[in-house]
Amino acid sequence: MGTKIVAVYENGVLRPKKKLELPAGTEVELIVRPSLKGLIKLFEGVEAKEDVESALKGNRERKLWE
Repeated sequence: MGTKIVAVYENGVLRPKKKLELPAGTEVELIVRPSLKGLIKLFEGVEAKEDVESALKGNRERKLWE
């Protein structure tokens, strides 16, 4: 059984955005990955040097041994 929890990392602590219905002392496992929203925010203001189609085409044509 699992539940997706959205949390914010601040000052060394992961803070769930919604209250968790867990008894005190409950041990949980976490898999941490940035949300798409977080990734988009991370790259705000980064200037693209080429369009997406050109970049994808170049990667498809690149030889593996280069």
